[in-house]
Amino acid sequence: MARKDISIANFNLLNLNLPGQPIYDDDGWSQDQYDAKIAFSELVLDDIGADIIGFQECWDAEALAEIFDRPALRGRYDLVARTTDPPGIQVALAVRKGMLQDDPEWIEDLPDDARFIDLQEARDAAESVSVTIRKFSRPLLRAVVNKADGTPDITVHVAHLKSKGPTSLRDDGGNPVLRRHRLIAQTVVSHVRRMVEAGALRAILNDRMRGNDDPVVVLGDLNDATTSVSTELLTGNPGYRFFAKSTAGHKSDLGLYTVEKLQQLRSFRHVYYTYIHQNQMESLDHIMVSDSFYDHSAIRRWSFRDMRVLNDHLTATDAERKRLGFNDHGIIVARFDWNPMIEEAEKILENGPLA
Repeated sequence: MARKDISIANFNLLNLNLPGQPIYDDDGWSQDQYDAKIAFSELVLDDIGADIIGFQECWDAEALAEIFDRPALRGRYDLVARTTDPPGIQVALAVRKGMLQDDPEWIEDLPDDARFIDLQEARDAAESVSVTIRKFSRPLLRAVVNKADGTPDITVHVAHLKSKGPTSLRDDGGNPVLRRHRLIAQTVVSHVRRMVEAGALRAILNDRMRGNDDPVVVLGDLNDATTSVSTELLTGNPGYRFFAKSTAGHKSDLGLYTVEKLQQLRSFRHVYYTYIHQNQMESLDHIMVSDSFYDHSAIRRWSFRDMRVLNDHLTATDAERKRLGFNDHGIIVARFDWNPMIEEAEKILENGPLA
C-alpha cells in the first residue's frame, strides 16, 4: 500500500482473558486454550496487516498486549485497551505506531439529550414511552488517528452493542413476566437495549459529523445485520450512486457507508457472514465509513479498494477449533486508496477526461 492509503479491520476476540481467570460464570481458558487463542490472533493480525483495528470482548488489556508482543507484531502498533475492576467485557483499539493523536476517550454514559424518557406518541397509542437505560452495556471507545502527513485526522469509534441473544436477568419471583414468560422478557430486554444503544451512538455521531467534512469510522460487533433497524439507524441510510447521472452519495453530512455494501456493489458474487448461530450465517460485525471514504462523494479523500472477511474458522470442527484458538466471529478488513476527489478533478481539468 502507498503511504497515504489506509486499511481498517474489526476483530471480535471471543472473551480474551488471561488463562484461569473467570469469564462470567465459567472458569475461563486453560493455558493450552489461551496459547492457541494468542497464536491464532497473531497469525490473523499479521495476515491482514491493517492500520486501524477495532476489537471487542477484551477482558484483560494484558492479554491483548501479549498478542502484540508476539514476534510477527512486536513494535508495530500502539494499543488502546483497559482492564476494569471488576474485570468485564471491553472494546479496544490497535493503530500503527505514530498514528494515534490526542488522548482516547471511553464513553460510558448515554448523552443526556439521547435518553428516551416520557415520549408521547401523536396517534395510535395513548400511553407514554420511557426507557430508563443510562449507560452503554459495553462502553464506547473514541480515538483520533492520522495515517500520514497531508492526510486529515480520522475519528474512530469502536462499539459493541447488546447481543440479539436472550440476556440473563436476575431472579424475581414476584415479577409475573419472569414467572410466566422469562425467555420473552430476556429477548425483549436485549433488543430494547441494543436499539437504545444504537440510537445513543447515532446521536453521538450526529454531534461529531454535523456541519463538517471530517472523516469518521465506526467499527464494531453491532450484533445485527446491515439491513436491521438498529444498524440502519446507525448508518443513517446514505444514498448510493447506481448510475452515471445520479447525484446520490454526492454529499452525506451524517451518513455512514458499510463496507459490506461497498463490496457488494462491485462483486459479481459475494458472501458476507461473520457469525454462525444454529446453522444460520449472520453478519453481525461491521466497518462503517463516512463520505470521506465513498467513491462518488464530492468530498472524497479515500476511495474503496476491497474488503475481505476471514471466516473459514467459523465452520471448523471441534478439533480444529482447539488448534485455531476458539474464535466465533469472522474478521473483516477493508482497504482504501488515497484518492481525493479534488485531485482527480484537477487532473481532468489539466489533461482532459480519460479515454
